[in-house]
Amino acid sequence: MERKFTRGLNKPGMAAQLRESVSQVMRDSAAVSKPLVVEPIDFEAFIAKNKTLIQNDPQRELLIYPADDVSEIIMPRKQRSNAKSVADRFEPPNEAIVCPLHGSMPLGSNGHSHSQVSRQGSLQSNGSYQNGHSSSTSLSNGNGQLSRKSSQCSNGSTSRKLSHESYESALSSTTLRSHLAQPEEVDEYGDGDEEHAAGEDVIDGTTAGTRAECTRFTRQALYTYRAKNHLIHYKYSAYGGNCHDLPSTSPGEELLEEVYEIDADQDRIDEQMTRSQADTITKQGYLLKGPDSASDRMFANIGNKSFKRRYCYLRQEIDGTYMLELHKDEKQGEAKATIVMDFCTEVVQNPKRGRFCFELRMTAGHKSFTLAAENEQDFKDWLSKLSSVLAQNKAQEEKRNASLERQPQTTPQLQPPAMEPPTFGTLKGLDQSLHPQLMKYGRETDHSIAQARREQRRRLFACYQSPGKAIAGDNVEQYREHFGTRILLSCRSLRFRLQCLPTDLAEGAGGDQLCQVEPYITSLALYDAKAGRKLSESFYFNINEASAAQLLPNTPVPASVAGCGVPRRSESDERNAAQAPHSLFDGVSSELLRCPRQQFQQLRQCLLSVTAPHSDIYLVLRIEKVLQCSIAQAAEPYVKAARDAKLGQKVHKAAKSCAQHIGHYRQPFAWAARPLFKAYSHELDVDPQREFDFNTIYRQELPKLKDEELLKLLLDYRKPEKLSKLTIIPGSLRLQLQLLDQTTPCGLSKSLAPLSSFSASAKQPLTLELAEFQGQHERDAFPYTNFCNHLYVYPLSLQFDSQKIFSRARNITVVVELRDGDGEYSKPLKCIYGRPGQDLLVSQIACPVLHHNVTPTWYEEIKLRLPLGLFPEHHLLFSFYHVSCNLSKKRDAHAAFETPIGYAWLPLLQKNRICLEEKLLPVAATLPVGYLSIQPLGLGKGNCGPEIQWIDNQRQLYSVGLRLDSTVLTSDQHLHNFFAHCERLLEGGKTGALPAEMETCKILKAAHAIDMRSLINFLPTLLNELFTLLVHTQSEEIGLNVIRLLTNIIHLISDEANRTELLSAYVKYVFHAPYYSQQTARTRTVHGELCRHLPYLLNPSNTDFLIVNKFMRYSSIFFELIVKSMAQHLLATGRIRMLRNERFPKEYADRVEQLIKVLVPYITTRYEDLGEETQQLNRSLARFVRQCLSYMDRGFVFKLIRFYMEQFAPGDPRVLHEYKFNFLQEICQHEHYVPLNLPFVLNPKNRPPELLQHFTLSEQFCRQHYLSGLLLRELKSSLNEVGHVRRHALAIFKDLLAKHELDARYQQRGQLSRIALLYVPWLGIVMDNLHRIDDLPESGACTPNGHVYADSASYTKRLSCSSSYVFSKDSSNFGSLTSTPRSKNRLTMHIDQPSPCRTSVHIKEHNYLAAIAGSAISNGVSNLSLNSNSDSGHSQDTTTIGAYTNGETDVALRNGHNRSVSVTHAQIPSRCDKFSAGESKDLLLGFLFIVKHLSQDQMVGWWQNCNETETLQFLSILDLCLLQFRYVGKKNVILATDARVTRPTKAHTLPARTAPPVLENGHQEPSTGTLTQTREHLLEDMDMSARSQQALYESNLATEVGMVILDCLGLYVLQFRQLLADSLVLPKLARVYLRFLQLGQSERLSKHVFAALRAFINNYSMALFKGNAMLCGQMVYELLKACDSRLVDIRHESCAVLYLLMRSNFEFSGRKALTRVHLQVIISVSQMIGNVIGLNNARFQESLSIINSYANSDKAMKGTGFPLEVKDLTRRVRTVLMATAQMQAHHMDPERLLELQYSLANSYASTPELRHTWLVTMARNHEQNGNLSEAACCHLHIAALMCEYLRLKGGCTLNWSSTAFGKISRNIPLDEQGLKLDAGAQDSQYTEQMLLEQLKQCADFLDRAERFECLGELYKLILPIYERARSFIELAHSYEHLTQAYNKIVEVNRSGKRMLGRFYRVVFYGMMYFEEDHAIEYVYKEPKLTSLSEISERLAKQYKEKFGADVVKLIMDSSPVC
Repeated sequence: MERKFTRGLNKPGMAAQLRESVSQVMRDSAAVSKPLVVEPIDFEAFIAKNKTLIQNDPQRELLIYPADDVSEIIMPRKQRSNAKSVADRFEPPNEAIVCPLHGSMPLGSNGHSHSQVSRQGSLQSNGSYQNGHSSSTSLSNGNGQLSRKSSQCSNGSTSRKLSHESYESALSSTTLRSHLAQPEEVDEYGDGDEEHAAGEDVIDGTTAGTRAECTRFTRQALYTYRAKNHLIHYKYSAYGGNCHDLPSTSPGEELLEEVYEIDADQDRIDEQMTRSQADTITKQGYLLKGPDSASDRMFANIGNKSFKRRYCYLRQEIDGTYMLELHKDEKQGEAKATIVMDFCTEVVQNPKRGRFCFELRMTAGHKSFTLAAENEQDFKDWLSKLSSVLAQNKAQEEKRNASLERQPQTTPQLQPPAMEPPTFGTLKGLDQSLHPQLMKYGRETDHSIAQARREQRRRLFACYQSPGKAIAGDNVEQYREHFGTRILLSCRSLRFRLQCLPTDLAEGAGGDQLCQVEPYITSLALYDAKAGRKLSESFYFNINEASAAQLLPNTPVPASVAGCGVPRRSESDERNAAQAPHSLFDGVSSELLRCPRQQFQQLRQCLLSVTAPHSDIYLVLRIEKVLQCSIAQAAEPYVKAARDAKLGQKVHKAAKSCAQHIGHYRQPFAWAARPLFKAYSHELDVDPQREFDFNTIYRQELPKLKDEELLKLLLDYRKPEKLSKLTIIPGSLRLQLQLLDQTTPCGLSKSLAPLSSFSASAKQPLTLELAEFQGQHERDAFPYTNFCNHLYVYPLSLQFDSQKIFSRARNITVVVELRDGDGEYSKPLKCIYGRPGQDLLVSQIACPVLHHNVTPTWYEEIKLRLPLGLFPEHHLLFSFYHVSCNLSKKRDAHAAFETPIGYAWLPLLQKNRICLEEKLLPVAATLPVGYLSIQPLGLGKGNCGPEIQWIDNQRQLYSVGLRLDSTVLTSDQHLHNFFAHCERLLEGGKTGALPAEMETCKILKAAHAIDMRSLINFLPTLLNELFTLLVHTQSEEIGLNVIRLLTNIIHLISDEANRTELLSAYVKYVFHAPYYSQQTARTRTVHGELCRHLPYLLNPSNTDFLIVNKFMRYSSIFFELIVKSMAQHLLATGRIRMLRNERFPKEYADRVEQLIKVLVPYITTRYEDLGEETQQLNRSLARFVRQCLSYMDRGFVFKLIRFYMEQFAPGDPRVLHEYKFNFLQEICQHEHYVPLNLPFVLNPKNRPPELLQHFTLSEQFCRQHYLSGLLLRELKSSLNEVGHVRRHALAIFKDLLAKHELDARYQQRGQLSRIALLYVPWLGIVMDNLHRIDDLPESGACTPNGHVYADSASYTKRLSCSSSYVFSKDSSNFGSLTSTPRSKNRLTMHIDQPSPCRTSVHIKEHNYLAAIAGSAISNGVSNLSLNSNSDSGHSQDTTTIGAYTNGETDVALRNGHNRSVSVTHAQIPSRCDKFSAGESKDLLLGFLFIVKHLSQDQMVGWWQNCNETETLQFLSILDLCLLQFRYVGKKNVILATDARVTRPTKAHTLPARTAPPVLENGHQEPSTGTLTQTREHLLEDMDMSARSQQALYESNLATEVGMVILDCLGLYVLQFRQLLADSLVLPKLARVYLRFLQLGQSERLSKHVFAALRAFINNYSMALFKGNAMLCGQMVYELLKACDSRLVDIRHESCAVLYLLMRSNFEFSGRKALTRVHLQVIISVSQMIGNVIGLNNARFQESLSIINSYANSDKAMKGTGFPLEVKDLTRRVRTVLMATAQMQAHHMDPERLLELQYSLANSYASTPELRHTWLVTMARNHEQNGNLSEAACCHLHIAALMCEYLRLKGGCTLNWSSTAFGKISRNIPLDEQGLKLDAGAQDSQYTEQMLLEQLKQCADFLDRAERFECLGELYKLILPIYERARSFIELAHSYEHLTQAYNKIVEVNRSGKRMLGRFYRVVFYGMMYFEEDHAIEYVYKEPKLTSLSEISERLAKQYKEKFGADVVKLIMDSSPVC
C-alpha cells in the first residue's frame, strides 16, 4: 500500500503553491495597474517658444545644448616608414572622396590635359629614381557621385569643392617609365645622376588609359591603407559614461582625517590625559589602603583584614575640588578608587590599625577610608596636606553659605511670572562672562552657526568614484601592424675545424692566423615542427671573412645567362608577341641608395617575429658553398681535418679555382638547428646577454634536402638516437639572440623600406625585418595596414632522368625570373631580392646545383616584388642549365660553363586571379617567341601557338611552389569574384554592359564563403566596398543581400573568430560613410539605407531566424555605423547647424521609428530562449537611442523612449526589469542629460498650487523633466518589486546622482540646486516607504565612547531611551522609527484621540494633497493607509481605523507623503517588507543629495506644503540617515570585497529558483552600500591600507551627512520658528539633534552639533522645561555620556552645553532652581552606572569640574544661587559615583552586580524616578541571565511603585494600593509603601494607562516564568480597569490568557514537569583574591535544569578571566578544605 508520505512527494508543496498563487495575483494586478507613460513635450517647439526665457536664465548653460558638441577629427595613420612608395599615388584627397559610377566618360574625352612630370619633380616628390609620382587627373561624372565629406565646413573653415575630384583619379593617371623594369646594367649604388633618364619619359594619356594599372580590389586596398582615419569626436564624451568614467575630481577634494572616539588610541589618550593633569597634582606617593570600615558592607563577614599598596595622587580640579585617586602603580592607569575630598569631614589618626595609619571620615551616607603611610615622614606629609585641603574646603563652604543668605534680598525683582516663558534667551549675558569659551558662545547667532558649517565641506560621493569600475569598452586601438615576440638575431662568426693560412702569409705563419678555406653562403629561417611549416622567410647573411668574400661574384648569374636573349624569333615565325603591360612596382628607396654598399654586403642582423611562441620552433641554419663536387666529397676534408694547414691550403686552392670559373653556382653543404624557446615557457633558450654557438653542424644529405624532410628531422631533434646517423661537420656558428621591445635599430622593413629609426649616415649595422608567414589559425590574422606585394617562389624538383634530348644534363640549376612579355629579347623584371654582395633588386636568381644528379630537389626561397597590377602577360620563367664542373677541359676563351637544357613558365594569373597551389609544369627544350600563347587544343590534338619542342613528350617534369605575401592581392576566389563584379557594376561604363541584379545577388551570396583569414586581412577594404555598393544600388534585393552579407561578416568576425575589436576599430577609425547624390533622385546614405532595409529583414513574419539572432547579438555594430553615418552626413552637409527637426528628411525618422518598433518586441518576448542576444540588443538599442538625442529631434527620440517603456509592466519577470533599467541607465548617462531635462521652473509666480506641481510626479513635471520623471516613476515602481530589482534600480539612481555631484561642469554656485530640482519627488517617494527602511535593530553593542553595555542586544533600543524608563513606551517610537506595529492589521493608523481639531486638519490636508497628486480616491477613501506614530506626551490613547466606509466622508488618511504619486501612475499593492541595509542607504543617499543641494527657497516651499505628520516623517528620515551612515570605526569596517565574497549561511534548503531571504532583506549587500551591518570577525591578513581608505571614506561620509542634516534642521528652525512652539515637530527635531550625540560623531562635526544644541536650548527652552521631562532627560543623558568622551574637544563642548542647559533651566524657573536638570542628571548617571559605564574616572571628574568653573566664571549669574546649585549637583553626582564604584569592579560577576543594584534601588526608595531606573536595570539583567521569576518580581515592584505614586498624587480612580500585591509577594508592599514625594516628583508623570501597560508586562513575565498561580491575583487588578473602560477585546484576551494559565497549572500538577530553578552551594577560598569573601558560602540559583557541570564551568571561566587561569582551582568534592 502506498504511503501517504510518498504520495505527497509528487505534488507541489504548500510553499510552491503559495508562491505560484502570489505570482499569478501579482501578474494579474500588474496587467491592471500598468503605468501610463506620460506623453513628452514637443521638445524643439518648447525650446523655440521659451527661447527668451532660457537665454535670460542665470543658469542657461544648464539649459542650452552646446553647439560644439560634435566634430570630426581626421587623423593621419601611423606609418612606420616615411619612405615614398608606389602606394602614395593612390592616396585619396582629404577633403572629399568622390567615386564615379558606371557610365562615366572615358579618360581624356573631357578635354583634360595630362601634366608632365619632370625628372626633377619626380626626384623631389619621391626621393628615388624608381618612385615616380603622378599628378591627379580630374574625371567628370554626369550620373551622380559617391561622396565622402569631412566636417571642415561644419567648423567654419572654407572647404574646397571637389565634386568632380575622382575617386579613380590616381588610378587613371599617367604611368611613368620609372616604374617599369629597369635594365640590370644600371648600377644601383651610383651617385644617382645619370640613371634617371627614364624618369623624363612622358606617356601619352591615351596609351596609359588603354589598360588600368591594377584591379579595383588593389585600388580599394591601397585607398584603405592610405586613407586617413575619420573619428567622430564628442567634446563632452568624458561625461557620457557612469560616474566612474568621469574625469578625476580636483586635487582639492581630498578626504580629511576625521577624528572619531571609536578609533581613538586609549593608551595615547591616557598619556595625554596624564600630561594635562600633571600640573594639577599637589601630592603623590605610595599609601597602604586598608579594608573599608563601614559596617553595612554588601557581603559582611568576619574575615581577616589586609592592606593593599596603592600609588595615590592628590589632584586639584579646575573648579578647586580636590580628588584623591588610588592607582595600582605610578603608570596612572584606570584609578582603582577615587575619593572626592568635598565629602571628607576630617582626617584622624588610627593607631589601632597601625602606627602610620589614618582615617578619612566622610559625610553621612559615605563609608570611611583607612590609609597608612610607609614611614613617618610620609605620614606627616599626607596628614598635613589633607588637613589643609579640608580647611580650604570648609572656608569655601562658609563663603557660599554667606552668599546664599544675601540672595533673597536681590533676586525677587529678577523673577519673571512662573507660568510665563522667559523674555530672554539662555545665551544672554554670556558675552560678559569671565570665561573665554562662554564669551564666544555669547556672540553666536543662527546665521553665524550656519555659516561656520560651510567650511571644509565634502561631497556626498567624494570617494564613490572608482577607476576600477569604469566601463572598459572605448579603448579601441586603430589598426596597426602586429608583431609577436620580436627577437633580434646577430650573426657573429662561422668557423670550421678545417682552416688554412692566408694566401699573403708565409708558409711558416702561426696557427693563430688561420682563416676559412672558402666562402660560404649562409641563411637562417624559423621552422615550426609542431605545425609542420616554415615560419619565416629565409635570412641570407654574409659571414665570410673579407678574403673569402672576394671570391664570390657580385651578380646572381653569369653574364652568359643574363644576356642569353631568349626567346629568339625563328626566321619562319612571324607571330606577334603579347604587348607588355606597364608593370608598376616599387624601386629602391633613395635613402638606401645613399648608404655605403659595404653595409649591405656585410648584412648580419635581422629581426624575427614569432606570434605564438612554443618549444617546437627551431632556428635552422643552411650553409652552401661554391659548386665543386658532390656533397660527400666536399665535406670529406672538413670531417677528417685535424687542424692540418696543408689540407686546408689544398681545399682553399681548389675552391679558389672553382670560384673564378663557376662562382655563381652553389651547392648544398651543411645545416644545423636549435630550439628557439625553452620547453613549457616562452623564454628564449639562450642567455640574451651572451653569445651562443650552433655546435652541431650536420652534412646535407641528398634525399633530405626538402623542407618536408627537414621538419621530420626537427621532430626528432630532442631524440639523440635519431640524429646519431647523420654526419657531423666539426665547426660552429656564433650568434646572439635578445628580445626586443623598442624600435628596430637602423632597421629596414621586409620590403626594404627604411623605418623611422633608419639613418643612412649611421655606423650601426643594418637590421632587416623578416616576414613571419601567417598561420592557418584566424587568431594570428590581422587587418592589413601597409602596402606589401611579395611572392615567394620555391623550385621543388625536376625529373630529368628520362630525357633524351641533351647528352649532358647532370649538374642542373634553375634560373628564376619574372617577365611581363614573351616577345623577342624581352627582359626580366628587376624585382627579385638579391643576396648579400649583390644588388638589392636583381632580375634573376639561380638555385643550388646537385652534383651529377638528374633528379635534383631544391629548398631555395626566391622573394619577388610583384607589380601592382597583374595581367595575363606576367609569368615566371624557369630556365634550366647544365653546369660543367670539369675545369680542366679545354674550351674557348669566351665559352660558358653552363648549357641551357630546358625552359618552363608559369603565368601568375589563372582565371584572372593568382593561384598558389603547387604546380607541375612541362619542360620545353626551346623557347619560341609568343610562348605564352601555347595552349592545348584538347583531345590529344596538340597545342595552338608557335612550334615548340617538349622534353619527354610534354610530361610534367618540374614542380614549383608559390607563397603570396601581399596586402593588395588575394588568392580567395570569392573575395576576388566580389571585387571583380563590383568593378563591372560600379565602373561599368568603362568596360561595357552592367551585370544583372540576379548575378549581383549570387555574387553577394557566394561572398558568405570567404575564407576567415582573408576576411580578417581585407576586412576594412571589404566593408568599405559593401557600403559603397549599398548606397549605389537602387535595387531592394541587392540592398537586402548586402545587409545579409554584412551581418554574416560581423557574425564570423565576432563569434567564430572572437575578434570583435576589429569591427569596433573599423567603425571608430576607418568607416567614412559614402553617400549617393543625384539631382533627379534622393540622396542615399548609409544610415538611411540601413534603416530602410533592416525593418524588413528583421520583421518576424518576413525573415530568417538566423539573421535575427545574429543581428541581435551584434546589433551594436550596426547602430554605431548608423550613428557615425548620421554624424558624418550632418557635418559634411552643414546640417549640423540647422534646427533638429530639419536635419533629416521625414522618411528617415519614420524608418528609425519602424526599426525600433520591430526590435523592441524581440526584447520582451525572446528573453528566455535568447538571453544573451536580447541583452546585447537591449544594450545597443539603448546606446543608439541615447546617441540619437545628440543628432535628431529630441521630442521624437523621447517618443521612442516612451514606446520602449510602454512595453514593460510592474509584474514583469526580473530579467525584463533589468533590461528596462539598463536601458534607462544608458539614456540617463547622456553627457547632456541635464539640458535634456530642462531644469527650471516654468511658472515664475511661485504660487503654491503651481509650485506643488514641480514637487510631485505630476504630469507637468514628467513632461517637462521627461527623463528624470521617467526614472523616478520607474524607481518608485521598482520599490514594490523583489530585492534584486530594487537594488539594481537604486544602484543606477545612486550612480546618476554621484555623477551629477562629481561632474566638473556643474560645480558653480546654484547649478547643483537646479539639478536637485529634477529629483524633488524622490523626497515623497522615500516618505512613502519610510516604514520599510531598515532601522538597524541589531546594531553593534559598543557605545560611541567605547564602553560596552551589559545588555548589548538592546543597545540600539537604549540609544533612544528617554532619561527615564517611565516614558519608555513613548520613547520606543523614537528608538525604532519604522518598526511595524504589533497590530495584526497592517492597514491601521494612530490619531490623537483627544484632539479632534488636529485630526480634522490632517484629514483635510490629506484629501487636498491626494487630489492634486492623483491618488485614487473612491468614495473619499484612499487606497493607501496610514501607520504613523503619535508623539503626544499628554495622551497615549490611540484609535485603530481600518478604512472609512461612510459615503459622506470625503476624506481619506494615507501613509506617508503622497507627493510622489503620478497622476498617470495607477495604484498597486505596496509591499511591507523591509529594505536591506544597502537598499536603505541608497534610498537615503538620494534623499540627502536633494536636501543638500536643493535651494533654500525650494526647500522651504516644499516644507510649506507639508502637514505636521509629513514633517514628522521627514525628520524621521533624517534620523534614519544618521543611523544608516554612522561611522562604526576602522576595526568594524567591512570592505566591499568582503561583502562580495560573503555567502549566506542559511536558507540552503530553498528551491534553486528562489533566492535566499538574506539576499532580499539581509545585510550582506555586495555593491549598493558603503558598508554592511553584519559584524563578522574579519580575517587577520586583510589589506590594512584598503581598510584605512574605506574607513576614511566612511568617516568623511558620516561627517558630511551630519552636516547636511544640520543645515536642513537649521533652515527649518529658522523658517518655522513661530510654528514650532506647540507642535509635535519640536520634540522630534530635538531627538534628531540627540541622535547625533547618541551615535558619536567626529570632532569636526561634533563642534557644529553642539553649536546647534546651544541654539536650540536658547530658542526653545520651553520645550525642555515645560511639561514632559522626557526630552530634557534624553538630552542630559547624552550630554553626560559626551562628558565622559575620550576626546578633549567633545568633553569640553558637551560640558558647555550641559552647563547652558542648567543655566536655561535656572532662568526658566524664575531663577529659583534647576530642579528638572538636577533630577535628570542624577537619573542619567544612575542609568549609566546600571549599564556599567565606568564614569568614576579622571575624564568625567574633569568634566564636572569644568561645569563648576563655568558657573563660577559666569558674571551674569553672580549674586544668584545658581553657582551653588551647580556645585551641589556636581557633589551629588560624585556621591552617586562613589556609592556605585563597586559596580565597575564586579561587572563580570552578575550575582554581585545585581546585589549592588538591589541595594542602590532600596537606597532610592523615596525617589520614584531613580528607584524605577534601578528596578528596570535589574529586570533587564535578570532576564539576560535567564532568571525570569526575579525579572517578573522587579516588574511587579515597578507596578506597585506606580500605584503608590498615583495614590499619593491623587486624582486617580484606583481603590487599591501596593498591598494588593501582597498575595503575589509579601515583600512588595513592605518595600514600596514607604514612597515619599520629593521636589523632583513633579517631573514624574505616571498615568493609569502606564500602570495598565506595566501590569500587562508583569503578566507576560509571570507567564514566561511559569508562575501561573500568580496570574489570577494579578488579573484581579487588571480586569476592573478594562471593565471601567468597556474594553471588551482586551477583556476577551485577558480571560483567554487566564484560561490558558489555569489549564497549564492543571497539566503541570498532573505531570509534575515544571522546573522553576536549581540551587547550588558555592564557597570561596583565598584571602589574597577573595578578601572578605574568603571561606564564605553562598547559594546560587540557576535557571531550570542547569547541571553541575554548567555552573562549575561558568564560574571557572568567570574567575579565571578575572584573576588568571593559573591561580583558580575548582574543588568538586565535599571534603573539608584546609
